[in-house]
Amino acid sequence: MGTWPILPPPGRRWLVIDDLRLEMFIGVHEHERRARQEVSISVFMLVPDDGPPASDELAEVVSYSGLVAALRERAGSARHVNLVETLAEEVAALALAEPRVESVIVDVRKTEIVPEAAGVGVVIHRRRAPAPG
Repeated sequence: MGTWPILPPPGRRWLVIDDLRLEMFIGVHEHERRARQEVSISVFMLVPDDGPPASDELAEVVSYSGLVAALRERAGSARHVNLVETLAEEVAALALAEPRVESVIVDVRKTEIVPEAAGVGVVIHRRRAPAPG
């Protein structure tokens, strides 16, 4: 994605994974089913910002490492997905599995499909479902 989508609202911050490049089985065409292709994934997670962490410890903040690990694992699997939209929804669900993530913007692009373009894909915005009651 390379740019900030919007400034975070007061009391919030963006946790960013920008342009994570992974090889995956993705696409509707037969040749896309036989070979992995590069996708670029950018994720902007809106999380609470209570000011500077009380200590310089990872437990004080939402970490991107779990999501990156899950995406790497997903890329390493042989599972095929047809649409970038489907992959974007999977990424959003993984991000929202962290309870402190309030909303997420996900940008998924196939980088090798249109030679004249840096990538083609989709951007989605998903919010955590309100708590029942």
